[in-house]
Amino acid sequence: MNEQARIEKNNAIKEHGKETRARHASMRPVVVEMKLDLKCLNKTEQEKLWHYFTQCRWLCNYLISLSSDDFRTFNTKTRDITSLDKDGNAVERCLTMPAKFIQAVYSSIKQDMASIAAKREKTGKKNGKLKFRSEYNAIELNQYGNTHWICYGDDGNSNGKYRNTVHISGIKRPIRVFGMDQIPHDAEFANAKLVKRPSGIYLMLTCYIPESKGKSESEKKPSIGLDFGIKTTITTSDGEKFDITVREPECLKGLQKKLARQKKGSRGWYDTKHLIRREYEKLANRRRAKANQAYHDITKGRKLIVIQDENIKGWHKGLFGKQVQNSALGTLKSKLVSNPNVLVIGRFFPSTKMCPDCGAINECITLSDRMFTCGCGYSEDRDVKAAKTLLLAGEHKRACIRAEHTDTPEERKLDFDTSYEILKRSARRPEKGKSPEATSSKH
Repeated sequence: MNEQARIEKNNAIKEHGKETRARHASMRPVVVEMKLDLKCLNKTEQEKLWHYFTQCRWLCNYLISLSSDDFRTFNTKTRDITSLDKDGNAVERCLTMPAKFIQAVYSSIKQDMASIAAKREKTGKKNGKLKFRSEYNAIELNQYGNTHWICYGDDGNSNGKYRNTVHISGIKRPIRVFGMDQIPHDAEFANAKLVKRPSGIYLMLTCYIPESKGKSESEKKPSIGLDFGIKTTITTSDGEKFDITVREPECLKGLQKKLARQKKGSRGWYDTKHLIRREYEKLANRRRAKANQAYHDITKGRKLIVIQDENIKGWHKGLFGKQVQNSALGTLKSKLVSNPNVLVIGRFFPSTKMCPDCGAINECITLSDRMFTCGCGYSEDRDVKAAKTLLLAGEHKRACIRAEHTDTPEERKLDFDTSYEILKRSARRPEKGKSPEATSSKH
């Protein structure tokens, strides 16, 4: 290929990429997780696929060990590298994985170094450097049709041999996958990742589907407030309670005791450690499933959900570390915060101590008090009361920060007037040396 043909080919690739990015801008990305069925491969192909992750680790550590000048001039066509073994001895390695995998590892390290340099320039402080990896668990497949491609139909074979399979670069035989039915029929495939887990190898495939696909009109539900807790994980202002706690199984405790009795570094020690990782993966999947189900039940059909910025990390370090660890509070909170219909109230707002009826602050309430009682006669479960207080504060905050172009000035004035009483109650605090009842009666 001469120079003119190469330039024309590169320009055609650039134009095609621009068209694809413009088309995907109006679509919705979805990541589909599918597990590879390695039983359809022979032993040599299975070892080759697993060995890709080992070679990526070799290359990653080799690139990190290079100086800045050598790293910039690194040629991605390089196959012979020098890495260190577990004893620190230099060993000559030969890379047999596809060139696209080498380019993906190099691009990943280059991006990480650029991020560190940008952060160092922004803060003006030294923020460390990249560390050597003992494992490499994710390989980028960044070009659909070259590094990977999907087969839906029979691919011209009468017995349906290639149906519902994925092709990975470097592996000649197609690989069956579990979970192909998750992909919509009108989806466009993009980049993917090969992810190594204790239970096997998974393919994280990015698909683009039309924006309206999968969205349906759901019934409208009233706004709610959510209170996070230890005894009851989630309590809503409607009185509904969600338990998203999954405790560790007894078999996991037995495996940990067995690991403690074995010699570190032995074959049995590694086998037991692998079983422990598989159990932790199953445990994380169950907790994630509970958090996803609770998130769906809470957010479906609601335009306003109010939560408080609770210090979950501090709870985990305190007296209730085990209860917090067994729950999926952190996962659920991160999903809620990313939802545009969720309003977050400040961490120091007294949602537990404030009465939603009169606005008085009860400083005497303790963790053992499961019922909230106020001098005005209001009495209710403390968790439900806290959720209602958060909802009132959230409704006031939403009314005061409405965008200028959404309503007329008269409508914004009406919204503010209706919530101004809530503001006065939320701002009310007892004076020093006086009881909450005396302060509330004074106002």
